[in-house]
Amino acid sequence: MTVVQSKTRNLGVLMIAFSPVVREGLQAIMNKDEGIEVIGDVATGHEAIQRIRQAKLQGRPVNVVLTETRSGDVDGVQATRLIKDEFPGVSVLVLTENLNDSYVIDAIHAGASGYIFLKDMTPKVLLQSIHQAVEGGTQMTTELLRAAVENLIQNGRKTLAERTAEAAHLTAREVDVLRLMGNGDPNKVIGAKLGITLDTTKKHVRNVIDKLQARSRTHASIIAAQAGLVGKPVNGIIAEAKTIDF
Repeated sequence: MTVVQSKTRNLGVLMIAFSPVVREGLQAIMNKDEGIEVIGDVATGHEAIQRIRQAKLQGRPVNVVLTETRSGDVDGVQATRLIKDEFPGVSVLVLTENLNDSYVIDAIHAGASGYIFLKDMTPKVLLQSIHQAVEGGTQMTTELLRAAVENLIQNGRKTLAERTAEAAHLTAREVDVLRLMGNGDPNKVIGAKLGITLDTTKKHVRNVIDKLQARSRTHASIIAAQAGLVGKPVNGIIAEAKTIDF
């Protein structure tokens, strides 16, 4: 495999609780990318917090955490929540063997940037997913969006009316940004499409996430889909949701 040209330099990646075979395979792939530094691997979410703190003090910050929904005694959802509570700027990507794994949805509610379906994962998909997560892209497919919306409704989370009321606090520009977030566009692409600077784009994205009380941009996209906040009914959004194009 040829070395991938780095889009973002010096991305620190931490792994949680993968089997030795999977861990070695992931590390071998990431080592091919000059812009990625594998910080290490840990056994639990609490150990991940300690390693992230330590790496930050050493000037080698962790940007992305890779985890599974469940691995042995490790709960990937709990690990995601712990990480995002203390380090909201760290992106978490969940690897799963089951597209219908309910824990994936829970992980996104906990703040995960998205997931990678192991059956479809190639070295290119893994590396680009890592870069996309840092750059603000949403790692979400139509199938996951559908499952997420159904999960929200079935479990009595905030109703359509409540979400719509929240949307009333979004400015017209924030709604434009939310539409593009729902498409999985990273910040640079959103800025280019709307003709605004990257800093302004980041500010709008943060405002959208805060106003929707979302844990991440992916979670905000799911909320938008549930409530039809982007000007179309939920079914229409699900039908047109895009898979990240690698």
